[in-house]
Amino acid sequence: MGSPFFHVDFQQPKEMRFNRARVRRAFIHIGQRHMRDARRLVMLRGRSEPGANPGYQTGRLAKSIGYLVPRASKSRPGFMARIAPNQRNGQGHRLIYGDFYPAYLFYGVRGGAKRRRSHHRGASGGSGWRMAPRNNFMVETLKKNSPWTRYYLARELRLSLKPEKRS
Repeated sequence: MGSPFFHVDFQQPKEMRFNRARVRRAFIHIGQRHMRDARRLVMLRGRSEPGANPGYQTGRLAKSIGYLVPRASKSRPGFMARIAPNQRNGQGHRLIYGDFYPAYLFYGVRGGAKRRRSHHRGASGGSGWRMAPRNNFMVETLKKNSPWTRYYLARELRLSLKPEKRS
């Protein structure tokens, strides 16, 4: 489904102190907001149209959208937020078991469809395994929230740098 991302690099001056906890809290807030907005896009009841956001029938897709801010390790600083359906170890989600429904929607295949010998006849009334793809709601959420995310993250980075105390 593609993985758009937003990346910021900065150099820490020697005479400044960096508050890592504040920046991690900012990433948690960003993850919560993106998760909320993505869920709202797939909460419209009823059947979805081709090219529109997926409809809400059972709520499995909306409830599966979660976010994850990984812990820091030796190889990574932990400044990242992943927001996706079926986010493993994420917060605020329920896993989708069985076939991965968002992939069916993105690629335009009916859930549980099997490609058989006559799969090419789907559009002309054959097996019916194809359908028109739906909108990628995660990319739409990221594009909509991109200006706010840039502003909020830049502000929190600026506020997390403090001058070193002189003794």
